[in-house]
Amino acid sequence: MSAVFDASVVIKWFIDDPLADDAIEARRIHGSPVAPDLMLIEAANVFRRYVVRGELEASSATENLSVIPQVVDLADHRELISEAFDLACDLNHSMTDCLYAVMARRRGLPLVTADAKLARKLHAVRDMDVRLLSSQEI
Repeated sequence: MSAVFDASVVIKWFIDDPLADDAIEARRIHGSPVAPDLMLIEAANVFRRYVVRGELEASSATENLSVIPQVVDLADHRELISEAFDLACDLNHSMTDCLYAVMARRRGLPLVTADAKLARKLHAVRDMDVRLLSSQEI
């Protein structure tokens, strides 16, 4: 089994976060994670914030970034752009988040996210299976 994991979940595998255990459990349950390749840029940006705040060593962030492509199947995002743009306009939501949604829908996979706002917006989208990390309500 597989699922599309967004950066909000993947980064929790590497940082001290209240939902870290839930993120690790989601990976165990859903098996092989996949994501658009832009997820690595999103993760790098989050790790950068942790480094700047002094909550993570730069060397650890760099190591984490080298591990992600080993554990997440990163797929080219370019073929998703047009459909993701339409969805982003329809939902008035970020293009990046909509790339994950489109990838999940095209592949017939669940989207695993820790982003409650995204999950709420996608709840009404046809052919979307959204799994919100933890027991948060959509």
